[in-house]
Amino acid sequence: MEVPIDPQLAAAIFQQVKQRNAVQTEPFRQIVVDYQAVLHRCRELQVRKGQLEKEAGELRLENHSLAEQVAANLHAAASSEQMVALTAKLKEVEMELHDTWKAKAKLAEECMAATKQLGIVRENNEQQSKQLDEHSAEIKDLKVKLRDLRDQLDQERAAHALGTAELEARLKDKEAAEARAGQLEGENADLVRRLVELKSSEIERLNETNRMCDEMLANARNLERAAAASAAAAAAASQQQGRRHRGPSLSLLDQMKGLTRANSTPQSRVPKSALKSTAAHDGGCFALAFDRSGSRLASGGADKTVKIWEPATGNQISVLHGMLETVLEVSFTCDQRQLVAAGSDSALRMWEVDSGRSKHTLTGHTAKVSSVDCSPTEATRAISAGTDRCMKIWDLQRGYCLRTIICHSTCNSLRCTRDGAMICSGHFDGTLRFWDMRSPNKMVHEVSGLHAGAQLCSVAVGSHGGTVLTCGKDNMLKLVDIRTFQVQHSLRAPGFVVGTVWCTASMGPDERHVAAGSTDGSVFVWEVEKGEVVTTLKEPSAQSILATCWSPQGTPLVSSDKAGLLMFWNG
Repeated sequence: MEVPIDPQLAAAIFQQVKQRNAVQTEPFRQIVVDYQAVLHRCRELQVRKGQLEKEAGELRLENHSLAEQVAANLHAAASSEQMVALTAKLKEVEMELHDTWKAKAKLAEECMAATKQLGIVRENNEQQSKQLDEHSAEIKDLKVKLRDLRDQLDQERAAHALGTAELEARLKDKEAAEARAGQLEGENADLVRRLVELKSSEIERLNETNRMCDEMLANARNLERAAAASAAAAAAASQQQGRRHRGPSLSLLDQMKGLTRANSTPQSRVPKSALKSTAAHDGGCFALAFDRSGSRLASGGADKTVKIWEPATGNQISVLHGMLETVLEVSFTCDQRQLVAAGSDSALRMWEVDSGRSKHTLTGHTAKVSSVDCSPTEATRAISAGTDRCMKIWDLQRGYCLRTIICHSTCNSLRCTRDGAMICSGHFDGTLRFWDMRSPNKMVHEVSGLHAGAQLCSVAVGSHGGTVLTCGKDNMLKLVDIRTFQVQHSLRAPGFVVGTVWCTASMGPDERHVAAGSTDGSVFVWEVEKGEVVTTLKEPSAQSILATCWSPQGTPLVSSDKAGLLMFWNG
């Protein structure tokens, strides 16, 4: 860990380095001045030497000319007086030449001494220059170290400020968390109290239901006994009158059970023609859902509205407003009184179907809500899934989240099983997962590799509750048995191409037929047992099909496309 540097200490070090530099460079200034003076004197001596050499040369020439004259005079027998004069003149010249040579020799000695002194001065200057360079390098190193120390000091100050700010923020977060914890403790106590009250009311309701059931069974047994007695009396009367009895009569309870079984599952009628097509939602219709009776159809799309339709005629009943972004899925509660819609605005909204009044806005998802389904057994429960990899269970009566389930992959579609005990969820990693509604975050089973690594677009649960239909981006439909978690059937067709990840497939009420839309605007209908396409429906103006939905009454089959066109197909 680096030690922070005191600014005063750094300033003191800089002053000491500056004083040391001044002390070390001061002695060299006089030497440099002396060196410059000696150089100047050497230049003057060299000039004087040149002048003396020039004068000596002139004297030599003059001496040579005089010698020639003396020789000439000797040969010419000059007079003795001239000879004496010339001899005297020659001696004077020789003396002057001797003096000149002596002065020249002295000047040469001085020049040699000056040159030697200049060499000494040069050596001293070189040594001092080396020392000066060393001191300059040392000063540079000290400046670099001083700059590094300043940078370290700035970094330490910034780190200290950042740490202080972070500690203050954490202190504020701690205070907010403590306040939130206190608030949550109060809310938890309130929730526990409400839960106890709710459980108590549920227990009372269950006891009342059991009592009513016992009374109904007792009444049924009494009716059965009365019917049996009536049948026996009628048989006896017919025997007395001689009439022929053709077989044992059924009890009233057996007749009621048989009638219930006969009417519980309507037969899905294979659609043959278009009942009606209407422009429903500008920008695309992504969501379709029937209520349990099949008497009303809800649709949602990119125009931020939910519309209610009458399936038998294809006429619009009402429009529900309040969504802020595209509606991705809709679902009726099991009592058919409320409708819940999921949208791209990260929220769910709930309306009363008859009045159209908005009841709740459910918030908690941090990204778009891709799917929603209401419990088939409880009118106050709904589940939702979003692209934030979360599934949430909601209390529709009070409008808040009961439980959050964290998923391994983004859930694109989910459905409750018919008994309300499990959640079936389809994910972007192509896996179908099953979750226990009663245990938080408990996954019962998963079917991986269902669509060969392709995204799973939609999930649908059959009306009998034993089969799950999945649609994937690999352009295949698969039916999975909920009891064994095994794939029972795989359906495909030439020309069938899933358009988007929001493409929704549907099953008929008797689970014998399956319908899904393709990118070319066609709706393919398969017969499950044979695995063959029994019909292909096509509206000329239709674009890529986004959703299909089969009425619980067996007809009509409804489809919606990317342009917002709603098509009712009659059986």
